[in-house]
Amino acid sequence: MDEKEKDGMSVRDIEGYAKRYRFEIFFCLLYIFASLFTLIFWGAAISVFLTGLGGILGALFPHKIAMFSKKTSAFIYRHDKTTQLIIGIAALAAAIFVAPLIFLITGLQGGRGLISHSNEMPRV
Repeated sequence: MDEKEKDGMSVRDIEGYAKRYRFEIFFCLLYIFASLFTLIFWGAAISVFLTGLGGILGALFPHKIAMFSKKTSAFIYRHDKTTQLIIGIAALAAAIFVAPLIFLITGLQGGRGLISHSNEMPRV
């Protein structure tokens, strides 16, 4: 018996997983925090309203939203890992203290994505 069976994951496995899927983990944490803290501090109604408003605005101004999103992403990718971590922590803090803002941004991206997707479909 040369191979030992492992119970669970090692720290190295977790670090590798976190490095490989860092954006997925970040956005999952962002939405978990925003969902929990919007129920605690704000109430669900305002978050639903802002998501809808963001969807409408994203559908009306898809190019401006896409341009803003690309500039924001370029700003984040331009910096080193430490600065990206600080920006991520600030975003998670925003998810705690101004959770409806996260839902507004999600609505903006969703509206833009739906319009972009529908424009790619063949017209009949």
